Amino acid sequence: MGEIAAKKKRKTPAPAPGSFFFALMAGLWGSFVTLLAASPESLDDAYEWLRGLALVWEIAMWILTLPWTLAYLVYETSWAHWLRVLLVALFVLVHLSVSAPRARR
Repeated sequence: MGEIAAKKKRKTPAPAPGSFFFALMAGLWGSFVTLLAASPESLDDAYEWLRGLALVWEIAMWILTLPWTLAYLVYETSWAHWLRVLLVALFVLVHLSVSAPRARR
């Protein structure tokens, strides 16, 4: 019995599919929130750059950066500060929960 147990290889669990994508999304949200708190002028410049693109490229970039662009637009409204922060946090939580890796079925 000991020989059988010694020969049996132990499998290390593989990371769930989509772990890299989730880490990338979490890192992008972390960068966004950091820029929003520390340097909102950088986000203003990025938004102006986005709006200055040719229409086809602007549409493509809107599709690519939709969650972050919407969060930026909500934060730039004249609504109460607590409401803007709550909505941005809600965007982050919803987007990360959608991006979270799932176990295979």
